[in-house]
Amino acid sequence: METKTYVWETYYDVYAYMQNEIDFFKRDKQEFLVSILGDEERETESVTDKEIEEHFNNDYYIGEYHWEYFIEDLEEEFRQHIGKTIYVEGINIGWRNRNGHKEFELKSVKDIFREIAPKCDLKYYITKEKEGEYEVRISHHDSPMGEYYNIKIK
Repeated sequence: METKTYVWETYYDVYAYMQNEIDFFKRDKQEFLVSILGDEERETESVTDKEIEEHFNNDYYIGEYHWEYFIEDLEEEFRQHIGKTIYVEGINIGWRNRNGHKEFELKSVKDIFREIAPKCDLKYYITKEKEGEYEVRISHHDSPMGEYYNIKIK
């Protein structure tokens, strides 16, 4: 099976982010004690997988943290494109699976998300295919199998 390597990628998917955090800290319980709980005295062996899962499942702010990290990723990639025209072609959009396109001026790095994504709970994955060209995959309640967008920076 072939694995594709992207030039750059990031995502906004709160569930996947939370699961990645849980998986990471299950593998590194010392890091969980130090960076999450701030407890350098407790023994690593006393930390259970269930404790780590409960910590993240009960973290009211995890979505906000993930959003901030996502915006930082977008900032790093798109700040040099502020003021440029963005051309977007979409396929399989919404519950009617429509196709369409639009152009907009990138005034803020958040526009690369807000100008494309619907205002609902969703999963948003963006990859840089080559310089000035990106692919976005969005899944939500009206398009659970996903919408696909090609972005070109003019």
